[in-house]
Amino acid sequence: MSNASHNAQDVARERQAARNPESMMKVGDSARARGEWSTAAAFYGRAVALRPGQPDYVGPYAEALMHQGRTNEAIEAIHSAEANATSAERVRLALLLAQLLNTSQRSQEAIGVLLPVIQQNPNSAPLRVALGISYEISGDAQGARQSYRDALRIDPNNIAAANDLALSEALAGQPRQALTELLALRTQAVERGASAASLSTIDGNLAIVYALEGKLSNARQSARSAALSSEQIQQNMRFYTLLHAAQGVDAASSVAGD
Repeated sequence: MSNASHNAQDVARERQAARNPESMMKVGDSARARGEWSTAAAFYGRAVALRPGQPDYVGPYAEALMHQGRTNEAIEAIHSAEANATSAERVRLALLLAQLLNTSQRSQEAIGVLLPVIQQNPNSAPLRVALGISYEISGDAQGARQSYRDALRIDPNNIAAANDLALSEALAGQPRQALTELLALRTQAVERGASAASLSTIDGNLAIVYALEGKLSNARQSARSAALSSEQIQQNMRFYTLLHAAQGVDAASSVAGD
């Protein structure tokens, strides 16, 4: 076969791949695995253009857009897929949409998105956790803690719910109780083979609670386990030191008020 024939076949394959949304998604998945979010968004976007409103395609596309800071585009993409989504897909889309809205400091909108989906899926622990986070950001700490407890009632082994509940309790003035809960949770998480990401979030919360207790050395150690870089550790330690100082000021103010 001549070189011209080979070239013609290659061009035909490339054109066929360009019209195949599954091929676009695979390329996007590969870029996503490497952390190349711009490339991932580009290929996911091509797949979505070929199959508009396809929930399986829109979810990864919206996530890639989110990592680029293109929040409004991500939200629009999710809304475009809601009409065609199954019940399970609507849950996934609602979770992603709530995350985007919370990131944009639009927690009340996130609550509005989650509540009707929870009514349709009352036994979804992830939805309850997302609602708790939304309440927390909106300033309703009591509502947040109730949501986390609801999630744990549904799924007693839900690490995210237990982790977020403990931090919420610590910030509400119960750091010692939270510290006990977090240390037990971390042990259980290791025993259950939890992901590195889950352990990292527990360590991050442990660092905050240690700082609230004035145990900055322990906070630094937990921060090292949670952080991705030495710069991030330094930033975290500045935050933990200021957090402990602020707690001292609050305590002194309370004593003076009494």
